Amino acid sequence: MSAAPSCKMYVTNPLSAAELSLQSGSGTPWIVGGSSFENLARRDVVHESLDRAPGAAGGASIHEALDGAMLPGSESDSVGRVVVISSSDPGGFWGDWQRLPNKGCILQALGLKENVDGRNLLEEATIVAKEDLAFPSWLGYTLDYDECLEGKEDANSDFEKAKAVTQLMASELDKHFELNFTENIVCAPVLYSGRCGGDVVAVLSMRVW
Repeated sequence: MSAAPSCKMYVTNPLSAAELSLQSGSGTPWIVGGSSFENLARRDVVHESLDRAPGAAGGASIHEALDGAMLPGSESDSVGRVVVISSSDPGGFWGDWQRLPNKGCILQALGLKENVDGRNLLEEATIVAKEDLAFPSWLGYTLDYDECLEGKEDANSDFEKAKAVTQLMASELDKHFELNFTENIVCAPVLYSGRCGGDVVAVLSMRVW
């Protein structure tokens, strides 16, 4: 991760990466799993306030629409959080020929360690472009989930909030992508993201295998 452009992440309330990990995991931090419960995130990295982010305006409407919705995370759910990731070198940050941002920069911004329990987190991280952003194949939802809720929608439900957020991300952001991790990481952060100017605006969630 040391070769990545310098990046930082902004959140609603300033806190350390380790504490964010604990809150995101609903009491269990992001971990490799097995017999180890070492937090994947660092205590010495502190995320700054969202209102100080260069791309804060791009995330304001998404933050309002998300409104603390719980998002599916496979075997557990998590409160969705809007975050902004900014780089000191936008050109290097978005230099990938596949129109994806520098993966090392994203992990650096999240405040993740380089290695935990013999796992190199940069190697375990996956980043995939998302074409034709549409709900419910975003923010942890699937088409099967949509069918289960048919006719039961509530305008204030987490499902409807996630649908509104997806529509906003599709219209207000470009270069959408999802950052996740391989099955070697039991509890991990997930970023549902897009570009706003030179910054990343994302919904941070997590998933448990």
